[in-house]
Amino acid sequence: MSTCLQSLQLRDAWLAQRIRALRVGRAAALVALALVSIDGFTATAARAQSDDQAVIAVATHFFDGMRARDTALMRSTALPSTMVVIPGGPTGIQVQITVDQFVNSVGKGTGPGGDERLRDPKVQIDGPMASLWSYYTYTEGGQTKIDHCGIDAFLFRKGPDGWKIFNLAGTIRTTGCTPISK
Repeated sequence: MSTCLQSLQLRDAWLAQRIRALRVGRAAALVALALVSIDGFTATAARAQSDDQAVIAVATHFFDGMRARDTALMRSTALPSTMVVIPGGPTGIQVQITVDQFVNSVGKGTGPGGDERLRDPKVQIDGPMASLWSYYTYTEGGQTKIDHCGIDAFLFRKGPDGWKIFNLAGTIRTTGCTPISK
């Protein structure tokens, strides 16, 4: 009986040890899973923030090109098929031109280009598509008084060459324009 009892006790001790090892292993696995999840979340957040910044940078470069009348810089930020749209007027669309027409008109001017500034742009991204929505002010080149303001709405696609504008729309109003500091 004592040998049988010893066998049972040994078996119970062995089982208890295995259960403890499994619990420790399970706890370690849960900790590892939590760390991997946190790291993945952090990496995703960092990528999202990086993409947000990249989208904002493309819009900013477009306006940098406008200020400098640098048509090559402006074209580098947009796809050739990009449309520039100003809603309004009797038909609902006041202006609809290609980005090439818009860039050409900026390039034909003399002196400093117009100064369009964004404030607090809101970026949303889903895979290869992003939108940017922002209040803006526009000042004629060389002037200090705001000419007009409104909302700019950009659509971007992400391709092998990075984020590019594929649609740009904006409202235009001349009242209630709040200056944006540089």
